[in-house]
Amino acid sequence: MAAMTTKKADSVRVRVLPEDLANKIAAGEVVERPASVVKELIENALDAQATRIAIHIVAAGRRTIEVVDNGHGMSQQNALLAIERHATSKIRKAEDLDNIRTMGFRGEALPSVGAVSHMEIVTRRYEDEAGTRIRIDGGILRDVSDTAAPTGTRVTVNRLYFNTPVRAKFLKGMATELGHCIDTVQRHALANLTVGFQLSHNDKVLLDIPENASLRERVALIWGLGFANDMVDLDGELAGFTVRGLVGKPGLTRSARSHQFMFVNGRPVVNRSMQYGFQDAYRGLVTVGRYPVGIVLVDVHPRFVDVNIHPAKREVRFRDERAARDAIRDLVRGHLDVLREAPPAPRPPAPVAERASENAFDRVPKPSPPPAPAATVRSDLPASPLAYRAPKSAESDVLSVQTELPGTQSLTTSERGGPVELEPMYSPVGEVESAPLQLFDTYLLVPEDDRLLIIDQHALHERLNYDTLREELADGDYAAQQLAVPILVDVPPSHMQLLESNLDLFRSIGFEIETFGGNTFQVTAICHLYEESRVPDAIYKVLDELAQGDLFDRDDFVSDFLRHTVEACRASVKAGDRLAPEERKGLLDGFRRLRPPYTCPHGRPIITEITQRQMEKGFKRRP
Repeated sequence: MAAMTTKKADSVRVRVLPEDLANKIAAGEVVERPASVVKELIENALDAQATRIAIHIVAAGRRTIEVVDNGHGMSQQNALLAIERHATSKIRKAEDLDNIRTMGFRGEALPSVGAVSHMEIVTRRYEDEAGTRIRIDGGILRDVSDTAAPTGTRVTVNRLYFNTPVRAKFLKGMATELGHCIDTVQRHALANLTVGFQLSHNDKVLLDIPENASLRERVALIWGLGFANDMVDLDGELAGFTVRGLVGKPGLTRSARSHQFMFVNGRPVVNRSMQYGFQDAYRGLVTVGRYPVGIVLVDVHPRFVDVNIHPAKREVRFRDERAARDAIRDLVRGHLDVLREAPPAPRPPAPVAERASENAFDRVPKPSPPPAPAATVRSDLPASPLAYRAPKSAESDVLSVQTELPGTQSLTTSERGGPVELEPMYSPVGEVESAPLQLFDTYLLVPEDDRLLIIDQHALHERLNYDTLREELADGDYAAQQLAVPILVDVPPSHMQLLESNLDLFRSIGFEIETFGGNTFQVTAICHLYEESRVPDAIYKVLDELAQGDLFDRDDFVSDFLRHTVEACRASVKAGDRLAPEERKGLLDGFRRLRPPYTCPHGRPIITEITQRQMEKGFKRRP
């Protein structure tokens, strides 16, 4: 019995891990994917004061990652120390942790990368006659020799994760992993304006940014000139935070935070306070579900920020998170204030009918304006009510209001003061002769038995367009409309491979796309239900979703895709659109044909209700 107890105790005894296993575990913290290797090697090059960094990738980094810089290089002794764990040239004493100004400092990058790959380092200092070549296989030093080399360092990583196949299985598709690598290069290119970057994949140049290019020039090279022109310069200082960069105008938004780039002391980071402050600066300026774009570079004294809270140095923590958030919010908002439109023209006096409805119980006679000719109904309206837009000119936009009170007659007027023939204000839902009343140019009011239905016109019309488009594309035999002039779409380098590998998917949702040259694609045909001007934004939205890891529902692929492109449909009415009676009737007829759930494609409710009981309780007619 005693022997069994001893054996069991030995099995749980604490042991020191073998060095190769410890290195693999450490590598797992730093080398999450190929983009992690790209990040670490770029940061080492930046710390070496390189002014030109070239990144060559094969097979999205799974086969080869090579980073070449023209920095100051290393001696053979320093190169050998650099591949040892916890070796660094940036920290000498504990106090240095409060004054970190370099990109890499933990001494984990090179040994971690070498532990899970075949790695070669070639480096030379300017004053050395020969360079040093070091070869490592799976964390084991294989060779050290002298070699001819230019000043600087070249690190080549082959067969990443060759000795940890389980980790390799967790990598995403080729396009997704390449997108992460490109995103990493872009972020460092945006933060280091004196450094030139070149990125190539499978010998194809994806990004080439010259040295000393301005931030706006870099944005134009990455996302296009139109994108850069829609951004505003950001420059200011508040509460010890120096903030600079470019922020998008309120109309330049995306469906995710993929175009929000935050930097602290030149380091690309993730910090919720910075994100919240940036988003809060656009409060009331962008619609719900859309995210502004911006490049925000914050400089602050190192002792006020902790950059060592994440193994890959991805996240940072400020000593005063609220101060950081408020500084970014106030500075960004201040720069956006100059873009606000001029105050609207004074509102004309309210028409008699509007004043009467606002003061329904005020019996004081009010003067009437001179009569105007009675409004006439146009006979040339299109057959489809949803294809018609009510004109918004003062002469033709009729305000439909009718007040019916016991013992009084109906009062009907136009904005010009003349009598006009109007439909009744309320009618049973089963009667199609009358259009529902529109409230705030946003909601349709439909009385039904003992309740009042309130319909969101935008949510309803989005759902109707979504259902129509889904039916059109369901069998894959939709009527493609060939465009006389193709629509040109500039795609960021990070999304080029993604788009090229998903052309068939885009065709299934009504976009026929071809390569045009460089990072430009042309849309040659679209489903006839799409609005041409909205096609580029729809393509960007789908690419943003695909870049997150292809999260679309494969069981209902077309429907899931269309939820992200339905805004591109024709004739989608918006909140604030004043609708003609024919349009309101058309929307109500479409609502009757809907099947549950009564939500828009994004999940927002289409309808709500107020019951008679609720009304009576509100008016104190019942307890």
